[in-house]
Amino acid sequence: MINSALVPAMKYKLSKTLKFRKAVGEPPAEDMNSKGKKLLYIHVPYCEEVCPFCCFNSYDINKYRHTIKEYFKAIKQEIKMYKDLGYDFNSAYVGGGTPTTVPDELAEILEYIRKEFNITEISIEANPKISDKTVKIFQDAGLDRLSIGIQSFNDQLLKEIGRYEKYGSGEEIRERVKEIIGKFRIVNLDFIFNLPTQTPEILKADLETAIELGADQITCYPLMVAEQNVRNIKQMGQVNYDKERYMYFNTVLPTMKEKYIPASSWCFSRKREDKKIDMIDEYIVDYQDYIGVGCGSFSFANGYVNMNAYTIPLYISLIKEGKFPTIMRSYKLAFKEHMRYYMMMSLFGRRLNKEKFRERFGVEYERGLWWESKFVKLMGMVTEERGNVYTTEKGMYAFLIMLRQFFVYANRLRFIGKKGSVEIETELKKLIKESDKAYSISG
Repeated sequence: MINSALVPAMKYKLSKTLKFRKAVGEPPAEDMNSKGKKLLYIHVPYCEEVCPFCCFNSYDINKYRHTIKEYFKAIKQEIKMYKDLGYDFNSAYVGGGTPTTVPDELAEILEYIRKEFNITEISIEANPKISDKTVKIFQDAGLDRLSIGIQSFNDQLLKEIGRYEKYGSGEEIRERVKEIIGKFRIVNLDFIFNLPTQTPEILKADLETAIELGADQITCYPLMVAEQNVRNIKQMGQVNYDKERYMYFNTVLPTMKEKYIPASSWCFSRKREDKKIDMIDEYIVDYQDYIGVGCGSFSFANGYVNMNAYTIPLYISLIKEGKFPTIMRSYKLAFKEHMRYYMMMSLFGRRLNKEKFRERFGVEYERGLWWESKFVKLMGMVTEERGNVYTTEKGMYAFLIMLRQFFVYANRLRFIGKKGSVEIETELKKLIKESDKAYSISG
C-alpha cells in the first residue's frame, strides 16, 4: 500500500516541482553558493565495459582512451572555476563510470583538491577487479572510503546482470574483497535488491557473506528502473514491488540488525564500541548542497539544480571555450519545496535536527512544515527525542521509496541530458564545418 501511495505522489510532485531550462555554457546562479558545508562530486565516465543495468553516464574506456588527458585537464579547470567564484568544499566523492580505471590521473586531481580546499574526507567507487597497484595509489592519496560495487555473490545472478565474465565468480569476488578490507578507513560493499530473478534467500546469503568479510559499511539499495535499463530488466522478468517490501523488512533489516546500525534507509555501518557511526554516504546525507564536476554530473545548491554536458567532447569543448559545461538548469526551488527536500534527505539519513532546520530556513520545523511533520508522526514513520526527529523502520522504508523515485527521476533527467548533449554537439560540429567552409571561400 505504501508503494502504491508514494510512487504516484512522488512522480507528480517531482514533475511539478523541478522545472528546467536550457542553459548551455552558463555560470552558476549568483546566489547558488550557499553558506555551510558542501560536497564536491567528481564524475569519471570511463568503464572497461558499460553494464547493461547502469543508468549513469558511462563510456567504454577502450573507445575513449584518447580523451583521458584532455578530460582531466577540463575537470581541473572546472574545479578552478568554482574556486574562483569563492566555493569551498569539505568532502569529495568520486563516482562513475569506474573511477579506478584511471588511477594516476585521478590521484593528481585528489592532490589538487586537498591543496585548494578544506577537504576532510574522500570517497571513491570501484569494481571488484581493482588492482593492488591501484589500491596503493589511493592509499598514498589519503583515500578515506572505497566503495566496491558487488551487487551479488551469486554466480547465476552475476551472469544474468552481465558481471560474471567481467569480474569473475562470486567466490573470486569474495576473495578479492577479503584482501581489500582493512586497507582504508571505510570499505563499503554495494548490493542491489529486488532484481526479477533474485530471491530473499540469495539476498540473505549475499549480506551474510559481506558481514562475515567484516565490511565496514554495507549499502543495499533497491532496483531503480529507468529508460536506460528497462529493456534489460524486462528480459529478466517483471519487477515486483511487493517483493521489494518483503525483502526489506524480512531480509535486509533482520540480517543487518545484530552487527550493523542503519545510517540511512539503505546504508548500514558496522557497530563500534563507542556507538558512533563512521560513515560517508554517496547519497548526500551529511552534505545536502553539492557541486558536480565532470560530464553528466549534477549540482544541487541553495535550491538550484545544474546539469553538466553529457558527452565527453561537448564537456571538453565548453571548458576550452572558457565556459561552464552546464547544459540545463532548474529554476530555484520555492522556499516550501526546499524545506520539503531538506526534510526528505534528512529523514532518508534517519535524523532531522530541528535546530539545524531553523538555522537553515529561519523558521521552526513544525511551523515551516506543519502538515508534513504531523503526517509522518501520525503515520508512525518517525519518533522525536531531544530536538531530533528519527525514522522508525516503517519510516525508513517510506523514505527509501521516496529516494528510489527521486533517483528514478534523476535517471530520466540523465536520459534527457544525454540526448540533448548529442544534439548540441551535432549542431556545434555543423556550425564549425560551415564556418570553416566560409573561411576557406573568403580566403
